[in-house]
Amino acid sequence: MLKKLNPIETDVIICGAGISGLLMAKSLTNIGLKVVCIEKYKIQKDNTRETDLRSTALLDPAISFFKEIGIWEKFEKFAQPLNSLVICNLDPKTEEINSSCEFFAEELGINVLGYNLPNKVIIEELQKLMKSSRNFFYLEGDYVEHITPRSFDVVIKTKEKKQITSKLIIAADGRHSNVRELLNIKKFKYDYNQQAFVFNIKHKINHDSKSYEIYKSEGPCTLVPLNTSKFNGHFSSVVLMLKDTKKNDKNFLNKKNLSHFITKRTGHILGECTVTSEIRNFPIITQASSSLISERLILLAETAHVLPPIGAQGLNTSIHDIKNLFYLIEKKLKNNEEIGDNVFLKEYDNSRKLKITSRMLSVHILNKLAMSKNPTISNIRKYGLSFLNGNKISKKNVMKFGMFQ
Repeated sequence: MLKKLNPIETDVIICGAGISGLLMAKSLTNIGLKVVCIEKYKIQKDNTRETDLRSTALLDPAISFFKEIGIWEKFEKFAQPLNSLVICNLDPKTEEINSSCEFFAEELGINVLGYNLPNKVIIEELQKLMKSSRNFFYLEGDYVEHITPRSFDVVIKTKEKKQITSKLIIAADGRHSNVRELLNIKKFKYDYNQQAFVFNIKHKINHDSKSYEIYKSEGPCTLVPLNTSKFNGHFSSVVLMLKDTKKNDKNFLNKKNLSHFITKRTGHILGECTVTSEIRNFPIITQASSSLISERLILLAETAHVLPPIGAQGLNTSIHDIKNLFYLIEKKLKNNEEIGDNVFLKEYDNSRKLKITSRMLSVHILNKLAMSKNPTISNIRKYGLSFLNGNKISKKNVMKFGMFQ
C-alpha cells in the first residue's frame, strides 16, 4: 500500500545540495523566498565530501557576490589570497620553463584576483548557514520521480512520496542530473581521454600567493596556493591533467614517485615538491545540456555545463549562473511579476546561453592546444605567452575574459 502524499507548498524547489544548490538557496532565502532543497544523498553517508581534496579559486566577481549576500565573512579565515596567475610553457625536451606571462590583480584595478578555498570548507559552511534559515526546508536521501508543470505552478512527487508545489524548479543536481534525464533533455558530451589527478603538495619555495598553470603536451598542471599559515612550510593544491592511460601508472599512484614527477613536471618552479595527501583522479570532459530551460524549470551549473578544470572557469561560471538568476528573480519580485513563467524562462536563457557557449568553446580550444604534442603548437604556446607579456592591451583583454569582466 502506498503512503499518503504529504503536500508541501514553497516558492522554489532546488534539486541538489552541492555548492551551487546551497548557494542558490542562500541567495533566495535572503530575499524572503521559501526554498525546498532535495538532495539524493544523505550527508553523513556521503564519503565523497569527506575525501574531496579539490579546492576552488573563487575569482573576484564570485567573492563580490558572496559579500553581497552576506556570507563572505564565514569563509574569509579559510581563504588564501591569489595575487597573480603565472601561465608557463614547459619545453618538452629540456623540461624547463621557456616562456611565461604573469597576470597581476592590480592590472585590473583590484586587490586580488580571488581566493582559494577547499571545496569541503565551502560546502560545510553553506550547510551550517542553511540550517539556521527559517525559509529553508531540506529533504535528504530523496529525489524527484515526477514533474507536472501547470499554468501557474509546478508539482513534483519524490521517491519518498512527498508532493511539493512551487513556482519554479532549479535543477542543480550535477553532471549526472536525475532531473535532466527525467525530462529527456539531451546533452552533448566530449571526452578528452584525460584524467585529472588531484592532490596537495609541500614545496621548498614560497608560493607568494601566486597560482601557476604550467602547459605541456597532455594537458596543463595547475598549482593553487593553500592557506597554510598554521603549518610549517609552503603548500599548494595540484590539478595535474594527463592522458587517460596514465590513471593506472605506478608513478601516479605512489606518493614518492609522484613527488619526484611533479617536481620535474612543474619545471622546479616551487623547488622540490612532496605529496602530502591522498591522490584522487577523475575523467576530464566537456558537457552541455541541449537547453537551459524547460517548463517551470531552469538547469543550473554542472547540470547545464561541465568544463575542464582550466583557469578556474568551472565553478565561477556556475556562480555567474546563480548570480544572474538571483538578479532576475529579485527584479521580478520588485516589479510584482511572475517567476517561472515562459517570459521569465526566456529572459534567463537569453542572458546566459551565448555567454556559457562562448566560455565553453574557449576552454575547449585551450585544452586541445594544451594537449597537443605538435611542436608547432608548443611554439605557439611559447611565443603567444611572450607576446602577451609584451602587449598590455591584449594581456588586459585576456584577463578581463578570464575574470568574467
